[in-house]
Amino acid sequence: EVLTMGKIEDAIKKINVEIQKEPNEEVLAKIGEYIIDQITTEEVAEKILAEDKSLKKIYGEIKEEAYKKALKERNGRNCVGIGCDGEDTINRVLKYFGLTANPQAPAEEAKKGVCVSLEDFL
Repeated sequence: EVLTMGKIEDAIKKINVEIQKEPNEEVLAKIGEYIIDQITTEEVAEKILAEDKSLKKIYGEIKEEAYKKALKERNGRNCVGIGCDGEDTINRVLKYFGLTANPQAPAEEAKKGVCVSLEDFL
């Protein structure tokens, strides 16, 4: 008999496949890895597996917003993401997938490497 993967494995695989399709997008990979850390229950997995949701889609929206914000500001500041500390970017991703941050995931992990700077998008 064939063992079917559970929803959690399916959701992790979905995000991993998206990361692998964009090998040069380091920020996308970091956001994807953060999402994978959140997939700890079938309920979360179902939200990730929703057909209208994709890592690429939310990443595209974040890039577009960052670019628009950068054009508006253009004041030589180095860090022009949705928020300079990366916090807003992660919150935006969680909100997009309808998730809340996993309290079991170490807080400093979430912030590590998710500061989105304008250079990431150009």
